[in-house]
Amino acid sequence: MDTKKSKLKEALIIASIIIAAIFTTTAFSKNTSQTLEYVFAEKYSSGSTTMPSASNVTIFKTITPDQTTDKEFWINTVHFDGLTNINPGVKCDTCPQNTPIHPAEQPPINSTIPTGGGFRVTEPNKIGAWDFRSFTFSPSQIIVNQGDKVTLHFIGVQGAHHEISVGKLEPFTLQRGMIHDVKFIANSPGIINYVCHVHLPNMVGQILVLPKDNM
Repeated sequence: MDTKKSKLKEALIIASIIIAAIFTTTAFSKNTSQTLEYVFAEKYSSGSTTMPSASNVTIFKTITPDQTTDKEFWINTVHFDGLTNINPGVKCDTCPQNTPIHPAEQPPINSTIPTGGGFRVTEPNKIGAWDFRSFTFSPSQIIVNQGDKVTLHFIGVQGAHHEISVGKLEPFTLQRGMIHDVKFIANSPGIINYVCHVHLPNMVGQILVLPKDNM
């Protein structure tokens, strides 16, 4: 009898421990869920139909546009270079595996490159290297409003010599290292071009003048 009572007592103790563990786990899970729901309820309105992920929340902010009528821009004279070689590239021992070897490339024959100085192809040097160059403005597009007072700072960064005009204003010469300012009032809506006459046809920029809102 004593043995049976002892086994029954042990079984009751084990059962009590299991029930207590289940109750504790359930209560913890419920409290954690309620805590997370409370946190999200504090951060997001109840009218939202989609609950964002806690690990990937994007917060949008409002930026009020600048209402000033004085607009100032810095325009750089730059060029892009496509450096290459008539010989294939040498395999790089320190490069990642399967890195492709640069192929051999020949200068164009009977090229269709437009005339005007905006593009330039150099002949291969003694080690076979040659270059394809393209001149441009950066930025090449500007947006202002009708009536704005506009100041353009042209900066001679690359290219030894530029002959530039802005709309029908007087042309000017820009050398490397120089800065030349052009100021005007954008009285009428439309497009005003700024052009380097030494590097046509691609070294051309546009100023888009938006019409004044009369509403």
